[in-house]
Amino acid sequence: MDDQHRRQPPATTDSRSGLLSDAIAGWDGTGFKVVAKVGQRYLSIWAGENAEYVLGVESRDDARPNHGGGLYVCRTPMAAVRHRIPARRGGLFVAPRVMMRCICEGPFVEYVAGKIACTKIRPIEVLPMPEGYMHSAPGAAAVRPLPERPVSAAELGRRPRSGLRAETAALEDEVAELERRLGYR
Repeated sequence: MDDQHRRQPPATTDSRSGLLSDAIAGWDGTGFKVVAKVGQRYLSIWAGENAEYVLGVESRDDARPNHGGGLYVCRTPMAAVRHRIPARRGGLFVAPRVMMRCICEGPFVEYVAGKIACTKIRPIEVLPMPEGYMHSAPGAAAVRPLPERPVSAAELGRRPRSGLRAETAALEDEVAELERRLGYR
């Protein structure tokens, strides 16, 4: 049976408990989804190339309780920015990201922190991620200065490790600051 003729499970009226519902009280059906931008394509961060989103084109996956299915959006742009997307093999966790504003249709499953599984979404607008968001632009390659003279492997082995520790500590501080700005800490 194809997707359009697949029988929908019966809907319940309790959306706060993570059960299927036809509507969500106080929500106008506009959802925000953070996606990976790869070239000119918009792809799922979690599913990678297996799920592409196109402006104006409806995508469908039956929403099911307990994260059993659906297309995930958040109620607000801020909830979408704060939503944690787990890394997954085949996903696009470190790709540059944008946010899509979507028209959503049910049945729905509502989860905590403004996350909603929808049966259908239609992206209608692409929005930039907030300034400072970790994956908002392609990363610049790290530039390290070349040594003043050629260095042998033996000399590299004698270098003190404190420089690497300092660099690691600086990177950890930078990540902590980004997490603080995004409200993760």
